[in-house]
Amino acid sequence: MTDIETLLAIEEIKQLKARYFRSIDTKEFDTLRTVFAPDATFDFREALRDPVLGTPEGVTEHEPVSGLENIVSYIGGALATAQSAHHGHTPEIELLSDTTARGIHPMEDTVLNGSFFFRGYGHYRETYVKLADGWRIHTSQLTRLLVRVESR
Repeated sequence: MTDIETLLAIEEIKQLKARYFRSIDTKEFDTLRTVFAPDATFDFREALRDPVLGTPEGVTEHEPVSGLENIVSYIGGALATAQSAHHGHTPEIELLSDTTARGIHPMEDTVLNGSFFFRGYGHYRETYVKLADGWRIHTSQLTRLLVRVESR
């Protein structure tokens, strides 16, 4: 790849992640279908787990979700009635080939959902694949640095 092609691919992946954040916060779950590859895996086991304090009482951890429709259904169900704000910052993206890449996206999120208020900081560790219609997330793992959950 030329330097320009490399920069273009990195920018396309940044835009892909931005579309992910926007679509989950605005509840545009059809748009979320344009973010993940058909055979994607989303590992959110650490989504509510603080690395020091552990998982809050009463919170059930789930196994990773595989497959585009399963991922969209899970995220849609988890956030359907929540108010949320997700932000990604200064990603590190490495192209591995013309059609594969990996990246780390520092992030923070705030979620208000019925009886609890949540704020977290961490990283999305991802791999990407370029399909006929553009870059897609192939694997996504959310890891945490700090989590705070409060009852309302």
